[in-house]
Amino acid sequence: MLVPLFATVGPLDLTGAIATWPPMSFVLALVAAATVVAIRANTSGGIERGAGLIGERRSALRHRYAGEHLALAGTGVAVAVSFVLEFFFRGYIWDGFGASWWRVATPLVVAVIGIVAALILIRTRGSGAPERPVSPPVRRSWVSFSSPMALVALTIAALTLVGTTIAAGLASSPNDDGDWLWLVIPIPNAADVDPLRVVFYGWIYGVPALIALVLLAVAAWRALARNAARPFLRPETVATERAARRRTAGGVVWLTTGASLLTLAAAWRLIGNAGSATTLTVDGPAATTSYDVAWRYAELASLAGAAAPIVEIVALCMLLVVGGSLVPRADHTSVAAPATPAPGASGPDVGYAR
Repeated sequence: MLVPLFATVGPLDLTGAIATWPPMSFVLALVAAATVVAIRANTSGGIERGAGLIGERRSALRHRYAGEHLALAGTGVAVAVSFVLEFFFRGYIWDGFGASWWRVATPLVVAVIGIVAALILIRTRGSGAPERPVSPPVRRSWVSFSSPMALVALTIAALTLVGTTIAAGLASSPNDDGDWLWLVIPIPNAADVDPLRVVFYGWIYGVPALIALVLLAVAAWRALARNAARPFLRPETVATERAARRRTAGGVVWLTTGASLLTLAAAWRLIGNAGSATTLTVDGPAATTSYDVAWRYAELASLAGAAAPIVEIVALCMLLVVGGSLVPRADHTSVAAPATPAPGASGPDVGYAR
């Protein structure tokens, strides 16, 4: 159904739909994520397709990691779907007054709940005493199983969101109810005309976003730390468990990054809407007068608004990739390095992080 739909619209129509209707970002991200998951499924292999374990050992490995992977996969889908549901609820169902403060923070809140659930599973089903100790012991930290580039991307996304929130909050003004959601733009050379007031990404949106971001960062840090610190079951399962823990850590980092980017896109959409205001029209008793609106950072706000759909699609794609690639499968839970090394080979992998 998607192919005939895209065939009937032109590039300009599609671009306009993405810019003005966020669910279109979800559709495009869904297509991109399905492609990425399919490619990764076809190209995965190597150590994860080695010799298999049988019986109780295979069941123990499956039980140990399947729960947390499923929780992270479900969280990725939940964050992406909550983005669409929030849009429809706010646009077509909710008729309340004031600012919908959850508009920006929803992806972060859902991600916090999901990562906390995964952390609980890591501490319960995913941890425990080893069947046979792995030696020599290796001290691991919360970064041990994470990609450095993924952590850098997460840091950039989080810092950009924090910087955007603080800058926009300082530029915002309160309305009559004391909610900081207006951008007040004075009219140049017309001091007797009331300034233009437009809805903006003020503190009413920014404070919940910052609180949720801090909670998400703490939850992600604890999940990464616990994922790395737990002992391996046996020396011969180290290679498989390392792969499983890299998948867990990657899911946590991608979820945190995707939720942060999705929140950033929502903030930039609000800022971009404010930047699009260029005129103020006043209806008088005799005639209608138009005034040019000059805002110091209007061009920067317009750029943020134009970039918001792109950031949105990238974020949704990341979240849906997590949802599609972390669903437990037999080929990811039933494999391990051989229990007995080949003649002349070195001893089993003892669990170094990389």
